[in-house]
Amino acid sequence: MRVEPSLCEKIIKLDRNIRFAGIVNKRGEVIEGGFKPGVEPLLNGTDEQQMYIHSLSNLTTLQSYSDRLGIVRYSLTEHEKVKLFTFPIDEGILCLSATPKANTGKIRDKVMKVLKIKYRGRTRGSTSNGTNKKKPLRKRLEDNR
Repeated sequence: MRVEPSLCEKIIKLDRNIRFAGIVNKRGEVIEGGFKPGVEPLLNGTDEQQMYIHSLSNLTTLQSYSDRLGIVRYSLTEHEKVKLFTFPIDEGILCLSATPKANTGKIRDKVMKVLKIKYRGRTRGSTSNGTNKKKPLRKRLEDNR
């Protein structure tokens, strides 16, 4: 029997410059994924956890402007030593780190394609079977305050 690779396993194989792929839930906990074999984290466990919480908070803040700017597709932060991508997904956020020389547009496009396939026919905020209607944006924003 063939086991389907997880979302993070698929994504980490998309580009040799991707160092980490992980799903972070709404409490800031990594619930799936990890570092590519042989890659060492740049932050210790506590700092890494804080970074995920800040990434989640930043994306939530950006989403509060969606009614005027449109839906947030992803966020990118470039540091000297690493590039950090954050994508909103049903479970929370998908966090990626990549080497400084990574082609951000190429990685972004590949990841968006995988996410589009995985979440086809569902909207963020719907149940896993897609039966719930999406709340109006203003109501969702009020619920998040």
